[in-house]
Amino acid sequence: MKITFINHASILLESKATSIWTDPWTKGKIVNNCAALFSPSAPVPFEHVEHIWLSHEHSDHFHFPSLKAIPETHRRRITFLYQKHSSPRVIEAVRKLGFEKIRELPQYRWVVLKPGFDVLCGSVGTIDSFLVIRTEGECILNLNDCVCTDAQIRYIHRLAGRPSVLFTQFSIAQWIGNQADETDAVQQKIRELQFRVLTFKPEFTVPFASFAYACNQENRWLNRFLITPTRVMELNLPGVNFMYPGDVWDSGKRKFSTEVAISRYTRDLENLQIDPTPQSVDEVTIRLAVLKLLQGLRKRFKKVLLSRIEPFEIYTHDTNRIFSIFPAESRCEVREATPGGASQARYVMCSQVAWYTFAHTWGWNVLQGNATYFDRQFKEKGDNELWTRCVNELSTDILRFDTPRRFLRTLAFLWGKKFEMLYHFHGQPISDEAIRKLSPATPSGVHARSTSSA
Repeated sequence: MKITFINHASILLESKATSIWTDPWTKGKIVNNCAALFSPSAPVPFEHVEHIWLSHEHSDHFHFPSLKAIPETHRRRITFLYQKHSSPRVIEAVRKLGFEKIRELPQYRWVVLKPGFDVLCGSVGTIDSFLVIRTEGECILNLNDCVCTDAQIRYIHRLAGRPSVLFTQFSIAQWIGNQADETDAVQQKIRELQFRVLTFKPEFTVPFASFAYACNQENRWLNRFLITPTRVMELNLPGVNFMYPGDVWDSGKRKFSTEVAISRYTRDLENLQIDPTPQSVDEVTIRLAVLKLLQGLRKRFKKVLLSRIEPFEIYTHDTNRIFSIFPAESRCEVREATPGGASQARYVMCSQVAWYTFAHTWGWNVLQGNATYFDRQFKEKGDNELWTRCVNELSTDILRFDTPRRFLRTLAFLWGKKFEMLYHFHGQPISDEAIRKLSPATPSGVHARSTSSA
């Protein structure tokens, strides 16, 4: 069996039984053109791909241009794998892309994909999922972007056993504060990585799904908080190795070229290209986008729920406008900003980002991901939770019971992940104390490290 690293969260696993290509994102920018790969992708031999597995619908995993780049003949041949989610919209989108063979994987159940090739897919949270692969005596665990409590990780460990190779995210992927790490995101991501390595005790861990950077003037500040491969290696965790696009891990040789990979990533990080602030969008276009989204929310949710969302204001710094948004009334007012008004508006962003945020149902989710805004009231009022939940529910379409078919599908989704939800609510975020309890200290008090390099 061999595993080729393509880029970011994308790997190609080939065994004697079959092959799987995960989360294709090989080129182009995402999240409103505000994030990009910082290393070139390896070419994908489409003729070797029998399955494509998608972990979740974020654009650095479900990337339409990368999927469209697959020749049509291969799209008709390849079997597309996705979790049996409560919403069928990813499946519908995949079908429109020309994939004729689609298989939905049941939640938390082993499936024989081909004789000698078993997989288990499990949902975490609202949209994320992980994949366990057993083939040729190896166990490969792809945790991807799943954010888990300590109890959830232990639950997955009981299902998967000890992996030969663990693939897991290692760096931040979204807004972490007002140009500072106000949410302790960096240290929390490091704690999560440590806990996973020390709990699963894999033979090897390959950190991945974190090889993108903030590529626009509006969010370049986020790059100061990237967790680099060099910083990961300084943690001295056992069995951690990095793969550069094009690197291959062979189950027979069991070797990595970690030092070379880190050297190449370091050079790439020294040459990041930053785009200027996007071209301005006029206030009429933005206001129409706001009103359309508010009307969509009114249709989806009852007025009594929307009445609980406080009005808020957005200041567009490049056009000097303030947009006052009243969700309960489906109303938006626009005025020229005075110095006092500009300093009091809750959110600050450029006009193009404001337009994108409301022009798409997924826009608010993208805004939270690409870190192109400033929230003046975050410390006092949090992340505008009810508004965020309503908009994200409109986007993800996760909990729908309005037709018999959707009722049964949603019920099956929730039932399949009942234990995951239980361990989510009864578990705890990964803490320093949890790390200390698992850490096998050496006489010098430092974690042992056993990496393998070719």
